[in-house]
Amino acid sequence: MAALGWISLSILAVVFATSVVQRVTGSGFGLILSPFVVLLIGAHEGVMLSNFLAIFAPAFVLWRTWRAVEWKRLLWLLIPAIAVMPPAAWVSVRAHEGVLYIAVGSLVIFGILLSLVVHRIRLKLDGPLTRITTGAAVGTGTVLAAVGAPATAIYTALSRWSIPAMVATVQPLWIVVSVVSFGTKWAMDDGQLPALPWWAWPGSVVAIVAGMYAGEWFQRHMNESWLRRTVTLVALLGGVLALGMGIGVFIS
Repeated sequence: MAALGWISLSILAVVFATSVVQRVTGSGFGLILSPFVVLLIGAHEGVMLSNFLAIFAPAFVLWRTWRAVEWKRLLWLLIPAIAVMPPAAWVSVRAHEGVLYIAVGSLVIFGILLSLVVHRIRLKLDGPLTRITTGAAVGTGTVLAAVGAPATAIYTALSRWSIPAMVATVQPLWIVVSVVSFGTKWAMDDGQLPALPWWAWPGSVVAIVAGMYAGEWFQRHMNESWLRRTVTLVALLGGVLALGMGIGVFIS
């Protein structure tokens, strides 16, 4: 019981730090949170908790940016994302834990590497097929690893999507896909729900809100480029650790 309490406190600390990053940089919640939570409580439960918490962080941003949401483009991304989520959830529920560790680690590492090169992409590509493919990738990544940002990052670069419009539009996207992912997997197997103390659930939400306000302070007093580099290294470490743990599960 004591160990579970320390694990829960560690989760709250990670959630707080991740929320600070989300507020300062506008992204990174799933990329940082998912691998570390997975390492703390296991692959199935960690992805479930990340899905649950990803409902609240975007909501904090959305109430300030909802006027810039491009609702038509949101539907193009959201409908295919929801369509692929039930079969992806079926795979997730039945997948070997090692597979999920590897999925989380691989998607995080891929997302980080993508962020380093995506600004160099000069090809412009947009349209129904591009949006449907992006939405499907978002839904699949969210269900399997609680990481859907790499797909939207690629789409943003290819379509030359306005950054303010993108930031606003992806907030309701994350909220809906996180709710659907969490609810679908819980309906299929409620045993995946993390066995945390009752206070860890509302505490995590409080940590998100506190982290967002702390992020506003950091945004005014810290060098953003330095923080972005630190975030990249921390997320990369989490991804490598999760990938290594997945490989270790298979070897053992």
